[in-house]
Amino acid sequence: MILRPDVGALGDWIAQSSDQCLSVLEAIIDCYLERLPFVRGDEQARQLTNRFFDTLATPWTPRKAAVCSERNLDRRLQRVVEKIMQDPAWEFDLKELASYAGVSERNLYYLMKRETGITPYRFYQRARLTRVRERLVDCQCEVPHISWYAADEGFSHLGRFAAMYREHFGELPSETVQWRRNLLRRSVASAEELVET
Repeated sequence: MILRPDVGALGDWIAQSSDQCLSVLEAIIDCYLERLPFVRGDEQARQLTNRFFDTLATPWTPRKAAVCSERNLDRRLQRVVEKIMQDPAWEFDLKELASYAGVSERNLYYLMKRETGITPYRFYQRARLTRVRERLVDCQCEVPHISWYAADEGFSHLGRFAAMYREHFGELPSETVQWRRNLLRRSVASAEELVET
């Protein structure tokens, strides 16, 4: 993720640019990034992001470091998250995941639900959806094959896949492909204009 705030959007932050100010800014960004993978859908992601930018826009005070009231993720859950995120070929198995985390299946389920608001399987689904989206956005081909990418991530029913994708990202996979295509066309047109001038 690249954050590029508008001029003046951070108020007094840039003017103060002390090490203390930068460490507080880093803590706020880290907190946001830690919570982002656990959003339950597009609406919650928008709320979290708006709250993040509102926090950045408020005047700086030494107490601003305490803005992240959420605790750090339990170390057992950190292991689960790393396993799911770093091993795309892994097929979901709650028993294996619980063993990896060092807790019972039931404890893992309730621990994750309590700490993050989503179940282990729901997080696994979100990770797969995110990988499909990354492939759609990063594809160097003219027309990305949505069905291929979905099938590669284990989604066999394209209608359900599209509904989950829309719930999570606020748009259909085809809309992601369309805005990506439009963005590529604009960048090619801009490059051609530069060459002509």
